[in-house]
Amino acid sequence: MDVHVFVFEHRHGRDITVHASAGAAYASAAAIARRDWAEARQRVVTLPESPPLDDVKAVEMYFAAQEGEESHEIAACPVEGVPAAAVIL
Repeated sequence: MDVHVFVFEHRHGRDITVHASAGAAYASAAAIARRDWAEARQRVVTLPESPPLDDVKAVEMYFAAQEGEESHEIAACPVEGVPAAAVIL
């Protein structure tokens, strides 16, 4: 079983969250991208007026625009010692 870790580096520090799926991790990152989209657009005027509906695309575009200011990483990490059969959803 894997969990997906989202690391968000920003001017105030670092936030780290753990998610049950890659989709959930990207949804968390996309929420930040959408929240701060207007600010990123001030730096990079070629960004569309609104972020894409696709979470992965929104995250990629936002963090590309914020290069040097903010960064992110989403990584799959195995959960040690938990057999797949023991996972209850």
